[in-house]
Amino acid sequence: MRRGPMCCFGVLCAAGAAVSARADLTVVAQFNTTASVGLAFDHSTGEVWSYPDAGAVIRRYSAAGVLLGSVPRPGEAANDADVEVTDGPLTLAGVLLPDATLLFINGESGTADIYAIDKQSGAVVATLVTAFGASHVVGGAHHRQRGTIFLIQDAVPAGTSNDNLVAEINPATGAVIQSWYTTVALPGFTVDFGDIEVAGNGNLLIVSSDETSVGEFTPTGTFVALRALPAGVSSLCGIGVDRAACEWWVIETNGQVARLGGLSGEAVCGSCYPNCDGSTGTPLLTANDFQCFLNKFAAGATYANCDGSTGTPSLTANDFQCFLNKFAAGCS
Repeated sequence: MRRGPMCCFGVLCAAGAAVSARADLTVVAQFNTTASVGLAFDHSTGEVWSYPDAGAVIRRYSAAGVLLGSVPRPGEAANDADVEVTDGPLTLAGVLLPDATLLFINGESGTADIYAIDKQSGAVVATLVTAFGASHVVGGAHHRQRGTIFLIQDAVPAGTSNDNLVAEINPATGAVIQSWYTTVALPGFTVDFGDIEVAGNGNLLIVSSDETSVGEFTPTGTFVALRALPAGVSSLCGIGVDRAACEWWVIETNGQVARLGGLSGEAVCGSCYPNCDGSTGTPLLTANDFQCFLNKFAAGATYANCDGSTGTPSLTANDFQCFLNKFAAGCS
């Protein structure tokens, strides 16, 4: 167990003006759930998963906030925990997981345990006991480019070597590959309730209920930027990234979910829109991207709203033309 949410520590509130400016985050949409400690965005469906504080289930919501279902929480009840959806295939503890597998990171007791869960049945398909954590691991993220998992420990218990520590984990063995402190990378950036996620450019995004900004860091711990949270969004405990749309989904400790935009064209997006299938081969853009776009359009996914329209319906023939134009322009 742990202390409750705290107010912002002064360094980021007072010194934010000294940090290089970045595009303002904007609230695209919001909905309410229950008091929570973790969130994940599912790029394969456009849905959001959240874990309630010490809950018995992990809940699945539509992008509009409609509760669609739930799966049982593996392991013990926790308020030091997170949910994640893998960004591509991942081998966890010797088990090959398909893209978009649901992970539950339980950091409540001892070192963190990572469970891979079948999203339909709720069955646990793989379990990794990691070598990281001291009963307070609050966030986790799959890094597709590096083939690893990042975990983050909060500032409890105070004065220990694990305070505000980020660790890169070998998903086959659970061993720590490398680690660094948020408070060394950016003095004063502390974690109470919080989370870590991978941005489109491969950097790490860290949120904390202590802070009023999202911190961006390289995977090896170099500070990159702060992005101030918009009005009405605070006390974050979870973050998920929609790489295709370059939007961030965040959740507050009180359960309010916000979809954040305003990042289009920023380096943190790090992706080429028409590369819908996320391939890395040559050529980068292929017929598979057309099929991917069609599938997302049919599913009503946010990604398919290529022209950014806000009318009803939001997905129209204009989005097809928009995608064709972006495909023809290629990726620089």
